[in-house]
Amino acid sequence: MVRFACRKLVARTLLVLTLLFVISGFGITEPWLVRSLTFGLLDKALSQQIHFLLWGPFLIVLVLHLYYSCGVFRR
Repeated sequence: MVRFACRKLVARTLLVLTLLFVISGFGITEPWLVRSLTFGLLDKALSQQIHFLLWGPFLIVLVLHLYYSCGVFRR
């Protein structure tokens, strides 16, 4: 049961990080669109900072997700 809860937490965290990664990527390439959708909260400079800072956590959670998804560790 604990393993299932941990896998679920890792999957949801990966989903949130992926969405943030995509939104910040759009903020870099299409700053006018993201700025209007976020009511001016996310401009190009902040999008670049967020996108740069998400690499580490994204890769760590992705590796954990792949680790828990391997058939060897599933019961």
